[in-house]
Amino acid sequence: MRVFSTVLAGLLLLAAVLGASGQQDVASATPPTGDPFSLDFPRLGMWWPNPHVHPLEDIARYDWVILGDWQAEFIAPLRELNPDILLLNSDNACEVTFDPAPDAPPWANAFVRQLPPEWFLTQVGSTLVEPVDDTTTVFRVADLTASDGETTYDLFVVGDAVLIEGETVYVEAIDPATNTLTVQRGYVRPAAPHATGTRLAAHVTFWPGSWLLNLATNSPPVIIDPAVGPEILVEFHARYTATLATNDDWDGILIDRSDPDESWLIGNSTARTIDPDRSNTLLTDYAQFDEDWNTGLRRYESLVREAVGPDTIIFANWGMTNYDLLNGNNFEGFPGDVSTEYDFGMMWEALVFGRTTYGWADRRGSYFEWMAQSQDPNLTMIETYEDNGGPDPAGSLDYDNPCDAPDFVPNYRKMRFGLATTLLNDGFFSYEINTNGHGSLCLLWFDEYDNAGAGRGYLGQPLGPARQVAPSLTTPNLLSDSTFEADTGRWDVWANDVYSVGSALDTSTAAEGSSSARIDVPETQGTFWEVSASTGPVLVEAGTEYTLSFWAKANTERPIMAWIQQDSDPWQDYAWFGDIPLTPDWQHFTLTAQATGDNPAARFYFGLGTNGGQVWVDDVRLQAGSLRVWRRDYEGGIVLINVTSTPQTIDLEGTFQKINGTQAPDINDGSRVTEVTLPPYDGLILLRVE
Repeated sequence: MRVFSTVLAGLLLLAAVLGASGQQDVASATPPTGDPFSLDFPRLGMWWPNPHVHPLEDIARYDWVILGDWQAEFIAPLRELNPDILLLNSDNACEVTFDPAPDAPPWANAFVRQLPPEWFLTQVGSTLVEPVDDTTTVFRVADLTASDGETTYDLFVVGDAVLIEGETVYVEAIDPATNTLTVQRGYVRPAAPHATGTRLAAHVTFWPGSWLLNLATNSPPVIIDPAVGPEILVEFHARYTATLATNDDWDGILIDRSDPDESWLIGNSTARTIDPDRSNTLLTDYAQFDEDWNTGLRRYESLVREAVGPDTIIFANWGMTNYDLLNGNNFEGFPGDVSTEYDFGMMWEALVFGRTTYGWADRRGSYFEWMAQSQDPNLTMIETYEDNGGPDPAGSLDYDNPCDAPDFVPNYRKMRFGLATTLLNDGFFSYEINTNGHGSLCLLWFDEYDNAGAGRGYLGQPLGPARQVAPSLTTPNLLSDSTFEADTGRWDVWANDVYSVGSALDTSTAAEGSSSARIDVPETQGTFWEVSASTGPVLVEAGTEYTLSFWAKANTERPIMAWIQQDSDPWQDYAWFGDIPLTPDWQHFTLTAQATGDNPAARFYFGLGTNGGQVWVDDVRLQAGSLRVWRRDYEGGIVLINVTSTPQTIDLEGTFQKINGTQAPDINDGSRVTEVTLPPYDGLILLRVE
């Protein structure tokens, strides 16, 4: 669920924004102090419960809750039930909601109607070839498609909402023979006449009933309030958000959709293209747009922080790594469903620990990084969903809520896995049905939350950091003679024609033994695979997890890559270990990847072409199996998690007791154990024996 503005209580908040150009006074029944939380574990949060439906006693059980400005009436009664509860208002960084129904009340679209059209993010569009009045329903346009020489893009599709000056029209039909659009006029934003040559382009949208706003720095300045003068969207929006954050007795605010690199929308939603400067020109590279977007997002959050002061909570959802401005990050829909389409374990490890990058994860930061670097109090949360699907972006928000079924049974294993992930560090946890409703769909409560009714905070405080507890791997090293105590000739270094590379045994530095392998890259053009060090043959089997461990350093901070690949055309990749950040100090890396194919004679590679300089590696091992089994000790018990594809038997180093629960009695049966066998991708909480 995404919220930018919901009714705004008529236009009262808009009026407040127009006068909110200075510092705000913060009033809260439980003002944040900037100190770390001292709450016992498990720590729980909840997004958007429905106080009109759910008993307030149930909502008040959580440590913090996200509501909305339209629910401010429940602040006082919730604080009466739980004086320590933190209550957050909510806003959206880049989306504005609307109600397309013909009978929508005037207040429902008041805000979206008043936003300047220049601030909406649109796709590549076209122009009118003849004028239209405010009732014309057939538009003749110059183009219906655009091409970059390789791909042809539809500029309009049926169902598009198309912005033309201050109006939005809805596309009902397209006739390529006449280059015409049949449209519904005055869709949400009022109809008006338009001249020949007027640009029209589809809104960029991600969530049904919402349009994207251009948070990038190239969003044009507009005068909304004469007392303020020209301002770009982020400046106006920051004043609006600050008003929400400091209104009434809120402790702070959630900023939803505060994610970086917004070009990810292309192909993942109704966005076929993005046209940041509204030139109707296709972009082949969105790097500059993403950079401008990230700069705008940073400025927006900086202005909000400046306006609300240091003690008001600003909490982000999938936020960019602005740790110095934010009180934590929400990892929505994580961990997701286990999939064979990608290496689930590597994705989990990247987002939890941040040791390697995984796609877009590096721009958002890992769970451990957010816990270590965010402002206090730190609300960083793992938000796991029963159902990881979402609505069709062009469809309806209607949702068949599984919680309504009388025989509904939650996915207890998925809940345990998400909760155990959270308990590896000091964050908060929430288990919800779906992003299309969050807590309003169902307030689920589990035996693990309160020790089957014994009481919240039963785990107490952690006794130390999480640690790996999987038994050491006994499988053979598939990369024999990789200690680099002698040159066995099993490793090859290679560079593409435009690069150069050299290698040697280096007896002046080693992590193990008396020497290491040094690879010298005097020149490079930045492509990682075009300089490599490799060895083979390597036997790989599809579905098997392989653990790579090695020591490495470089003469400067830089990444290298590691993977297993076919040793002949078509050079199929079998396992990817990620981007590995090196420093001038020796570090030991332990990485796991799951093979996607079978090959008795594959080849292992280090990719070194991203940067020039020197890289040292030592004691390189590749073994079948995984070490992704973790434990963390608490005053009242322990948490275990198995992030491997096979069952893992774990010696508990003492006697512990299972929760004596009712929801999953096959797991939480109250028995005393000295070892447990944990299924793949599962977690478990055990209690200390008194």
